[in-house]
Amino acid sequence: MSESLFNTIVILDAVPDGELNTARRLNDDLKDIACYVAEGLQIRYVRIKTYDDLKLGLAKTSDEINNNGLKPWLHLDGHGLEDESGFRFAGGASCSWVQLKEIVTPINIALGLNLVLILATCYGGSFARAIDIIDRAPVLGLIGPTREVKVGEVERAFPAFYKTFFESLSLSKALKALDTGVPANLYFRTTAEQFFYEAWAGYKKNYCTKEQIEKRARGMYLKAKKQKLPRLPSVGQLKRDLSSKDNESKLFGKYRDLYFMYDIDGTNKKRFPVTYKEAESYANAR
Repeated sequence: MSESLFNTIVILDAVPDGELNTARRLNDDLKDIACYVAEGLQIRYVRIKTYDDLKLGLAKTSDEINNNGLKPWLHLDGHGLEDESGFRFAGGASCSWVQLKEIVTPINIALGLNLVLILATCYGGSFARAIDIIDRAPVLGLIGPTREVKVGEVERAFPAFYKTFFESLSLSKALKALDTGVPANLYFRTTAEQFFYEAWAGYKKNYCTKEQIEKRARGMYLKAKKQKLPRLPSVGQLKRDLSSKDNESKLFGKYRDLYFMYDIDGTNKKRFPVTYKEAESYANAR
């Protein structure tokens, strides 16, 4: 996350009317920081009452990325859904994390995998559930609460995070400031690389045991039989294919190249030198 190149923070305000608006307060705090601490830092504020507001606001952000050299982080403030599947706009309608992912992924692509997303919403950390390693990485870094958070916690935590970061230029110190005075592990954080390794470890644990390979092979066989394919593979052949390290490493490389956008920016191969061997070692150690 510390490798993210940025010059702007875009505040997405989904706080309902009539409530203490921590997004507007953060906007004021960041403008002060831009004046006295972080010279050149730009602040953008977008009020999002509806999904259309979000689309329009981020469309303008994308335009500035492409035409004016804007390199933003996104900070979204509002109420998370109780089922941890997304958040509510200021107008009351809900937005799933999957919907948000679909909007922010093109921004991350335009930024060359440099987007940091900070979700100051209850259960904001659950955005990670919407990330899939068989697609482009939607963010370089993610920060968000793991549970319901109170207004006072948000009001204190994120201004302290940003102030510490811009004064020290140390992300580790900023994260310590974010965690100060709150229960352990309240704020989930991950990076694209860390998430990829974790997801691979989860895949190996949940889908690559002997029992799971047997189950997958039989499922594939029945599906092929139902489709009346001209050449019906045996369950044994399917099991051997699923167990093949050579096949698995090729699959790994395909997903890695797409997720880390090797095909869009060749420098990402050096930024994210993720290998099958390292991923396997990581999975085996879990």
